[in-house]
Amino acid sequence: MKFFPKHIIDVEDMYKLIYNTYRERIFHYIKGKVNNRNDIRDISQNVFFHLWEYKEALGGTNTENIIFKTCNQEISKFFAAQQKQSLGINFEIPENPDDSVDQLDAKLIKEEQLKAVQDSLEMLPLSRKQMFTMNKLDGITQEQIAFQLNLPKKTVQKQISKAMIFLKNFHNKS
Repeated sequence: MKFFPKHIIDVEDMYKLIYNTYRERIFHYIKGKVNNRNDIRDISQNVFFHLWEYKEALGGTNTENIIFKTCNQEISKFFAAQQKQSLGINFEIPENPDDSVDQLDAKLIKEEQLKAVQDSLEMLPLSRKQMFTMNKLDGITQEQIAFQLNLPKKTVQKQISKAMIFLKNFHNKS
């Protein structure tokens, strides 16, 4: 994913940079879904027109997601218009944009968060880590943990609570 620093270049220069960086990728991406070269060019032009309209939103870490989500929307519009023409229909066909990019981003974020939690768990004392893992990840009740480890229930509660406080503080700092 590319990042274009907004504070260094103006919006129009940033748009030109994005155009030069992504024009071939966009063309080939659309080519993978549409066969006719003229249609590919039309859709590409629509993508860049849309990006121009919303150029102020570009340049951040999600620029590539915005670009390819726009591609998917324009491809959907193209196929809807084609279907409408072939059937001779005069009403609007509702768009169903592909949200797989958003779903993938959400999954990647969750995986990164889980990895960060797992890494921070390694910093806990072994017994505290064990009790926390048993309770929060394995779903074992505090009473069952206390019984299995031959500890008072209060001790288990305190250790799990301390683990939660540590993880919360650790992740708030990072």
